[in-house]
This record gives sequence, C-alpha cells and structure tokens, in this order.
Amino acid sequence: MHSDRRRKRHPLLSEKEAITLHGKEEVVKAAKALLRHNRRTVCGYTFTIPSPHEYRHQWLWDSCFHAIVLRHFDITAAENELISLMASQHKSGMVPHESKYTLLGAELPYTSRITQPPLIARAVLDVYSKSRNKKFLMDIFPRLQLYHHWLEDKREVDDVLKVIDSNESGEDNSVLWDDEFTIPTHMTYLRWLTTYVPFVPQKAAIKSVKSTAIYADALHCMAEIAKALGMREFSSYYKEKSEAVAAAMAAVFKLKDGMYYSRTNKDRPILYKTNSLFAPMFAGIVSKKEAKELVEKHLLNENEFWTEFAIPTVAISEPKFSAKGYWRGPMWVNINWMLHRGLLRYGFKDVARQLLQKTIAAVKKSGFREYYNPLTGEGLGATHFGWSTLVADMILKK
Repeated sequence: MHSDRRRKRHPLLSEKEAITLHGKEEVVKAAKALLRHNRRTVCGYTFTIPSPHEYRHQWLWDSCFHAIVLRHFDITAAENELISLMASQHKSGMVPHESKYTLLGAELPYTSRITQPPLIARAVLDVYSKSRNKKFLMDIFPRLQLYHHWLEDKREVDDVLKVIDSNESGEDNSVLWDDEFTIPTHMTYLRWLTTYVPFVPQKAAIKSVKSTAIYADALHCMAEIAKALGMREFSSYYKEKSEAVAAAMAAVFKLKDGMYYSRTNKDRPILYKTNSLFAPMFAGIVSKKEAKELVEKHLLNENEFWTEFAIPTVAISEPKFSAKGYWRGPMWVNINWMLHRGLLRYGFKDVARQLLQKTIAAVKKSGFREYYNPLTGEGLGATHFGWSTLVADMILKK
C-alpha cells in the first residue's frame, strides 16, 4: 500500500456549515470528504481513524463501518481498510478492538485485549458486492475463518455470544451492564483496566442479544463468501451454524412478551428497553409478526423510541434514560444503520424512510458527531466522527 502522508487533507464540514446542508447529495458528499480527511497510513497499512482528535488509532467496529461507506466512493480504500484491520489479528485468531499504536514512527506490538461485535464478515461481503474482487476475498477469507474459530472457542456459550466487558460490547457505559457489576466500573474509566492491562481478570460477561444477532448475520455472510469462492462445504457449514445461532437466540433470549433480552453472567434477563430489542431484525431472527409488534408497539411509540431525532439507545420511558449519557440514551448513527437495514429486511420501507430523515436531520443540524441528543439533535462527543457517515450508506442503500 502507498503512503498518503503527503496527501492534501480534504476540507471538513464544520459545525456551523452543517446547518447549510441541503438534500441527500450534500450529506453524501460531506461523508466522502470526512472519510478521506480521516485516512492515515501507519507502517504501510492505510485505514480511517474514527476522529482526528479523540480516536487516533484503528478500531474494529469503526473500520467495518468505514469500509461499508467507502465502498460507494473508493473501493480500494474500502478493501485496504479491512486488510489493515485483519493485519492486527492475534495468532489465536482474535481481532482486537483497537490497534495500530506507534512510537517514534514504529508500530508497537501491542493491542487491546478484547474484540468487538463481529461485523467483519458483513463488511467484507458488502465491499465484495461492489468490487466483485475474488482475490480480495481469497486473501482475507482464511483470516476470517481463524477469527470465527476463535469466536466459537472463546466467546460462544449455549450457541449465543457472550461479551467479556462493556467495551467489548461496543456500548461502553450501557445500562445493560448496570446489573452485572456490584461497583459500576463500566461507568468510569476503570473499565479500561480489563480492556488494556495484561493479567487483570476479565470475569464479567453478559450473553448479548446484539452481539449474537451480529454474529448470526456474520455467519450468513461467511456462507455467502465461501459460496462465492466455490467452497461448498464451508458454505454449508456456516449456513447451518447461522441457523443454529438464530434458533439459540429464541431459546436463550426470548421471553413471554415476545421480545429478546440479554442475560447477566448469572443468567438473569436484563429487562431494560434498549435499542438491542431491535437487533434481531438486523439478522432476520424474528418472525414477521414479531417484527410488526416491535415496530408498531415500541419503535413508533413516541413515549419510548420515536423521538424527534430517533432512536435513543435507551427508551425515554426508562428511569435510567439520559439524553446526553454515554450509551445511556443518545442517538448513535451506527444503531440507526442497523435498524434501517432491519426495517428494509422486513418490508417497513416507509418507517425506514422516516428513520433516515430523522438521521439526516441530526447530521444537518450538528455535523458528523459521535452521538446526538435524541430530543434536540445536539451533537455530542467526538467531532468529525467516521461511523456517523453511515448515513450515506443508508441513503445509497438499494
């Protein structure tokens, strides 16, 4: 890969300029410019940092989302994003949630100790759907297989996925962890101890609806990738595995009300209403009847999730809801992206269109921020935030 250190940085959308955006085309153009501006080359690998100020390394979730958007503008950059991500894979097969640390221009042989929800196969398949580059698939598939073997060995329990700390869930301070800890370390920077410090015990764990839904979808993607490569046995294996995980989700997570709830390490259901209720739609896990009830009773309920700048990560009816609390209420574009795909999957095209409009409205008002107040659209957290460009993929999704 070629270094882009001398490349002229593209102009960014400032917070003031955000309110001048008109129409979807301008949002897509601004997303393209931001991803180009956030691109970096470290020790021969080119990837997109989440934010030029707050997050300057490579992150698993983020790079998957960046690649999914980049495929619309620069297919080589999209492929390189994922090649760079997999280059940090451990010998065990784990792909760390953060990597590409440097000191005096040299890459350090150190990464975080955790992974993140397994979106990599989804990103690879989406990129391939644009490029049709079989060599890219052939090169990356063995690493994907190693990663999925590690997930099966180290993170599967009862055919669903556990996450071993709140950072690994991708939703660091989420209320889903409130019942897991006697001391709420997930709400302080103490949570980074298990993420980064060697030999600190990683004892906490929840069985996660969202991570398992992403896992089921990833297994389906693995089957499709293997099929594209003519590997019939592998394709059949991953297809059957995906179906087994989908069945396990109903057995482990589904309660009498028909909804899916994550479970604590002590196997108690976590009954808070969060965005995870809709995660099974992303992977096609729920029935059409169940999806209809989720949409009509909960998503479109203005007292729960259908806010002015939907959707909040926690229902506004929950006592723990906080409009500005990190993963405890704000709208995140990656969550809207997952939901948007789920809505389209089940035929809720009009609701998907409305969700897209609400997402665009937040970006127009506040720019590409890390997260947003779901009541006012105020931008919060990091600025010039990469995965908020997922709104462009929602716009361009056919």
